[in-house]
Amino acid sequence: MRLPSSVVLVPLAVVFACSAWDGPRKYDQAPADEFLFDRRPLTFECADRLPGRSGGHPGEVRLRAGNEPPYALTRSEELHLSRSDMPALTITSDPAGRIAVGGNERGDWSIRFCARGEGKSQAEAYQQLQDISMTHLGGVVSINNASRSMNPYTTGSLLMAAPADAPMIIHASYAPVEVRDMSGPLRVTASHGRATILDTTGQVDADAFVVDFAGSQGRVTLTAEAEINLKMTATKFDGTILASAQRPVRMLVPVGFLTSFQAVVNRPQDFVCRADVCSKVKAEKTTGLYVFTYAGDGSASPERVHLRSEQATVVIDNIRRKN
Repeated sequence: MRLPSSVVLVPLAVVFACSAWDGPRKYDQAPADEFLFDRRPLTFECADRLPGRSGGHPGEVRLRAGNEPPYALTRSEELHLSRSDMPALTITSDPAGRIAVGGNERGDWSIRFCARGEGKSQAEAYQQLQDISMTHLGGVVSINNASRSMNPYTTGSLLMAAPADAPMIIHASYAPVEVRDMSGPLRVTASHGRATILDTTGQVDADAFVVDFAGSQGRVTLTAEAEINLKMTATKFDGTILASAQRPVRMLVPVGFLTSFQAVVNRPQDFVCRADVCSKVKAEKTTGLYVFTYAGDGSASPERVHLRSEQATVVIDNIRRKN
């Protein structure tokens, strides 16, 4: 029997509606990408780009994006501060760019700054470059944008080697922030950017659009407007983690993970667990929310690792073994 076209259109509309929602649902249930926690070299290029000149290293082939201005001018500065004169440091940044900090055992702060201005002409690139500066006043190092505009062709990047146990505060509006190997108190805010924190061992407080954290110890509080990605680098986490996001909270754990954790979601299907510990997770409903608890080896309260997403998912997966 042949059905009228109007009858066929209804189920087709339903199919298309379901397909439209399938992408976001799959993304919310996907595991954390392990490349997010790779320890790439803390470096950046600070070189001019002019038509007819490749810039960078001799013999290097560089592909230019179609919308990339032909001219880029840079200015590099260095700043060294004694730990005895500067026991703690605050970094603020207005423009886009990058902030990267690596902790070490040295007794001073070593900072390299790169200002970049791009344009359709050399004069325009030079003018953009003049808007970016680095200033140091007391315990604050600031990356400033004189025009105060969100110009993608004006950036300021900062690379720092810091005393590992020194307290540090970083406030960045649009710059992605990466911090690794610090043991002192750390506070990071990146309201429109990504905060990546690797192998820190002290107190961490991070609030960003997206937060990535990998480690085995610390007193960690993470808040994200979008998502949080976690990687536990040992079978036991020594300390506490409170991770709360508007979108997914994802955690990778090693096989045989012993630390207890608690996950809070709005619906039971919003807890996605594919790790080896999942068979030992228990669920209960309290105050309208669903709480999933893994007791671990029983040596600590599950609330010490607290994962929360009331609008999306909490996702637990095992770390994939490398071949």
